[in-house]
Amino acid sequence: MAIEAVILTPALVAAIIVIVAGGRYVDARGQANHAAYAAARAASLTTNQEAAVQAGTQAAQDSMADRGLACSTLKVDIDAGDFSPGGNVRVTVTCHADLSDLSGIGLPGTKTFVFSAVAPLELHRDIR
Repeated sequence: MAIEAVILTPALVAAIIVIVAGGRYVDARGQANHAAYAAARAASLTTNQEAAVQAGTQAAQDSMADRGLACSTLKVDIDAGDFSPGGNVRVTVTCHADLSDLSGIGLPGTKTFVFSAVAPLELHRDIR
């Protein structure tokens, strides 16, 4: 019985680490994707480019904070160059998920996720 425990314990610990890492991977990926869409939508509801950048950045940060921060660093790039009725706002969110505490079995220490979202600007609205 002791031999089986000695053999199975490391395998079970490794399996648990892989499951936890997989969950954190999926969580960070989902949060980064959601942050990109939230930022694009918030930016599209403003009336000028400067406000779009501020609102989009804040929405991405709020989205990450509300859902539990899975990313160690978050970068938000907002392209509001086509900010006119019928135009688009494009947001790119880069999330660096820290998995270094789970890297003992050969998993990478960090994983970078990059997601983009585009939100259209309404045709009939007042944009300054």
